[in-house]
Amino acid sequence: MVSADNDQLSKLAQVFKRFSEETYIGSSPLYATLAKSISDDIDVLRIASSARGRPVPNLLFAAVHYLLLSGVDGALSSFYPSLTPDPRPNIDAYPHFREFCLTNESAIRKLLSTRLVQTNEVGRCAYLMPGFSLIADENPGLPLSLVDIGTSAGLHLLWDSYAYEYVGHPIAGDTSSPVRIMADVRGSSSPPISSRFPPVALRIGLDLDPVRLTDPDSALWLRALIWPEHERRAAQLEAAIGLAIENPPTLLAGNALETLPGVLDRIPAESTLCIFHNYTLNQFSLEDRSRFDSMLDDCSMGRDVHLLSGEGRWGHDYATLELVSIRGGNRSSRKLANVDFHGRWLEWMA
Repeated sequence: MVSADNDQLSKLAQVFKRFSEETYIGSSPLYATLAKSISDDIDVLRIASSARGRPVPNLLFAAVHYLLLSGVDGALSSFYPSLTPDPRPNIDAYPHFREFCLTNESAIRKLLSTRLVQTNEVGRCAYLMPGFSLIADENPGLPLSLVDIGTSAGLHLLWDSYAYEYVGHPIAGDTSSPVRIMADVRGSSSPPISSRFPPVALRIGLDLDPVRLTDPDSALWLRALIWPEHERRAAQLEAAIGLAIENPPTLLAGNALETLPGVLDRIPAESTLCIFHNYTLNQFSLEDRSRFDSMLDDCSMGRDVHLLSGEGRWGHDYATLELVSIRGGNRSSRKLANVDFHGRWLEWMA
């Protein structure tokens, strides 16, 4: 039993080491510094091993951030740009982080065992919007029916309520929106940025445990998932939450493999079915992925299915936007773009 426990902690140590060296390079200097030290700290690794979800580093950092944002006192907050205008140097943070984890071990373990990484990154609409526009252009005259797998709070379902500002392009979308998505366009090809968005007939989000934004505690968890240095992301999230509370999307709780069949039966016949997901496949087992694919193939026997996915690739510091169109069980796949994890840039390839 001891050896099995040590083996688990050794693997977890490697996860934190990889996080410090490879994950979103330069995106959070504070978390990179902390992760490097955690990989050598058996006591903090034991606490982190309580996580029921993945990725474990993201969950641990979110749990600590959540407690700090909740007002749990400690010197650690002086290192977080999200909590102080003049943060102390990252290099001095770990002893305070370690002390905070050990002092608040019970509360952290509870969060790790009950919460999931449900980052509802609004900036990812910077690449979802061109994907939706392309699907609509290829299916003219029909509104979209959108199904979001791993929807979190459903903020991506409200994509057409946001303003979009791509460098070198006119502002698109709702120019009066409090949510402004800003992104660079790399490469020689321009994404399909429409001045008028396609109509949407249906919006449904599926999640194991949807985030209910009317619950302040749930909204705070979303905020805690945003890394301390990312002020613009935090501001976008706050504005999007305000819109979602005014016009809440339909969110269904449960395993998507169980809830999706009923949703597919509700899709209007005169609409284009678009299922989409972001950073969800890492939560699926190989068996679940196979079941998901089979379900979509079966659905395509009666109607066309379009699957838009934004997922990371191991060893790359960017993600890939892909579109799979399924007709009569036959699949055609296209790589649409390379994209930043948080939607800060996209390189259109289609």
